[in-house]
Amino acid sequence: MDSVLRYLATAADRHNVTVQIVPADNPCTDGLMSSFVIGELLDAPTTVSVESAGKGEVSAEHELVSLIWGRYDRLRADAYRPGESLDMIKEAAEQWTAKT
Repeated sequence: MDSVLRYLATAADRHNVTVQIVPADNPCTDGLMSSFVIGELLDAPTTVSVESAGKGEVSAEHELVSLIWGRYDRLRADAYRPGESLDMIKEAAEQWTAKT
């Protein structure tokens, strides 16, 4: 577990990577019941990939893309700031190392 946390901390230190932790007691469940990926390219429409336990879907349909962007925005709004999240990851890695 220590190596996973340290890898995550290293990735979060990169200028093009943002890691934010969503508090466990957060009542927002958007994005926690399934996973999603938002894909953006300069020469293509925004596309989303949505996966649940029973179904996976890739779509550029405006309604679904807007729904997923809304969920992403709510998750980010409820998450800790990137710097706080990185500090929490580093602290957890140190605690994990101390236990082993």
